[in-house]
Amino acid sequence: MVLGFVLYETVDVGYNILKMTYNGVAYGYNWYYGITPETLETKLQHDEDELKKTKDRIAVLERRLLALEDSKKNI
Repeated sequence: MVLGFVLYETVDVGYNILKMTYNGVAYGYNWYYGITPETLETKLQHDEDELKKTKDRIAVLERRLLALEDSKKNI
């Protein structure tokens, strides 16, 4: 029972140390390169807009392709 508790606490402390290290490195990287959460949100919004535009273009091209196939059948 004591061994299980020691192992659990060891894993818990190790996880927290790794998480703090990762968050610290990520913060330092973002600070150095001037990346702010606002710019990340703007980038995500821009990516969503580009994805919507691409889906719309695909839909238009599919309609054109179907219309072209129908016109070839009628000829």
